[in-house]
Amino acid sequence: MMASSILALCMSLALVLVRLDAAAAKSKLRFGQYDNLLVARCEARCWFHPNKNECIKTCLTKELTKPGECPRRDSNISPFATACIRACQHDSQCPGLTKCCQHRCGITCQHPRNLQNISNIPDIPKDLTVMEGRKKRTVYIEWKPGGPSIINKQVVYVLEERHHVGRNFNDEKLSHWSVCARTSKLNQILKNVVRPGNWYQFRVASVNENGTKGYSEHSFTFTISVNPKPPKAPQNMTVTPLWVTNDSITVQLSWMSPHSDLPIQKYKVFWSRRLHGVKALDSVLVHQQTVSRDQTMFLLNDLQPNSLYFLQVQALVQFGNERLKGEKSGYILNTTAFVNHTNNDIVPFNLNAKLKTKGLHLERIFWSQGELRARISWKSRKDTKRYAVSWWTTSCNGSHQGNNHFRVAASTKAYRFDLYELQFNCRYKVNVREIPSTGLRSSEDTTLAFSTPPCNSFRSSYKKAKCMSNSI
Repeated sequence: MMASSILALCMSLALVLVRLDAAAAKSKLRFGQYDNLLVARCEARCWFHPNKNECIKTCLTKELTKPGECPRRDSNISPFATACIRACQHDSQCPGLTKCCQHRCGITCQHPRNLQNISNIPDIPKDLTVMEGRKKRTVYIEWKPGGPSIINKQVVYVLEERHHVGRNFNDEKLSHWSVCARTSKLNQILKNVVRPGNWYQFRVASVNENGTKGYSEHSFTFTISVNPKPPKAPQNMTVTPLWVTNDSITVQLSWMSPHSDLPIQKYKVFWSRRLHGVKALDSVLVHQQTVSRDQTMFLLNDLQPNSLYFLQVQALVQFGNERLKGEKSGYILNTTAFVNHTNNDIVPFNLNAKLKTKGLHLERIFWSQGELRARISWKSRKDTKRYAVSWWTTSCNGSHQGNNHFRVAASTKAYRFDLYELQFNCRYKVNVREIPSTGLRSSEDTTLAFSTPPCNSFRSSYKKAKCMSNSI
């Protein structure tokens, strides 16, 4: 009775998944999203075709059968390990060497048997060697075919690499394998692909129109002899005025990430006020603040009207125990132009109100629970029972929304709060108001403004972030 129930469940689940597979098959994958070995197989088939690219695209849409035999259905695998899963319909849907094979009541991608005994596909390459070129950041890689060539069958070699950053090698930090070249030759020169301060491993597979037997053993671990350089200066520094009062000005400083051999660890922002009547390069009271690597903007508060400020941004990277300081970018800000600014973004407010929350600032922008969030914090007060927090957009994608914004409100006992349901490429305002233990509300909100980054640049640090069509 129990066996028949399991069988019925298998059949019903399989029927549902067949329908899902059929619907998914209708959506065409982009050329670059196909499996690397499958693309190489089609490239070998179309090598001498007069319209090679069109031939490859047509080949990729076909249900190509992969070489090798499916494992026996009665192999020692629990029937619940792949319980009634229909993960594929044909071999082309399976990655790498795996084939679409049936096992018990499931159909999944499995590694084939007797692959090495097939004669019409090339043998696995051997003797893979890696050498540093005479020119900096150039690598020469060569290998030998694993066996005799097959007559009238074009071979395409797929070269892949994996790497990690660091002064010392650690195999646990290696990235996933990714293609760095496809070639018909037994060697490849890589220019400006490898970066200083990274450890690399390479592997290669030989593919013809009938398929492949897989990848070679990976090469020895390799790093180029050139030491990593400090980052370049951040680019495209811009200053946007936010608020103007009679006493002070608040602006937002933004920049673009610079080129860097190593991942940027953080930024440093410097600002100083120039005095009248002194030399052009003299300044007074240089301030500095550290900004997280995924935040390419900073809020400058309490700037003086009719003044000149010198602003600088610097990227920092870490290489082992050594910190490399990048070049500084510079910007001269004249606040005289902001005093009579009438832009809708500039909202006057009273900075001298009593009982204002102190130290309100943005800690970081991050991805959590499938959405964009931002963490703010402030200095706590002993006589404050709770804090009221509200936030809203003032503009998105460069378009001002005026007063037609959506306002979110919440309260907290803590002295930090995570703003949720944020959108990419938008400017936000946040108000924090103290609710004292006496029950009397403070007379003024403390206000903070910040901008969220475009999604594409944010995903360089948070791979799981999802971009909507209007958030790029």
